[in-house]
Amino acid sequence: MRTVRFRVTGPEDPVQALLKRIGALDDIDRVEEVADNGAHLREDSSSLDLPDDVGRSDFHDIEVHAISDAVARGVVREVERAAREYGLVAEFVDEF
Repeated sequence: MRTVRFRVTGPEDPVQALLKRIGALDDIDRVEEVADNGAHLREDSSSLDLPDDVGRSDFHDIEVHAISDAVARGVVREVERAAREYGLVAEFVDEF
């Protein structure tokens, strides 16, 4: 089993659409949000209420379990494609 880990940043509805899209792929054992970190604001006072800080973007840590390396590569391509389509940012990581 191959695990693809990525972090997605963006609004909740498009993130959920991406998760459904990935879950519908063939040969995917599981799509799991391992941590919902919610909206994150900087803690220093210099950044309070800046436009970048008051947006409604969350980031989500996602694990996808694929049955083979080939399927995992397909997951990466689909995440990249869906992120562009939905206006999300996806970052692939080895561990969270």
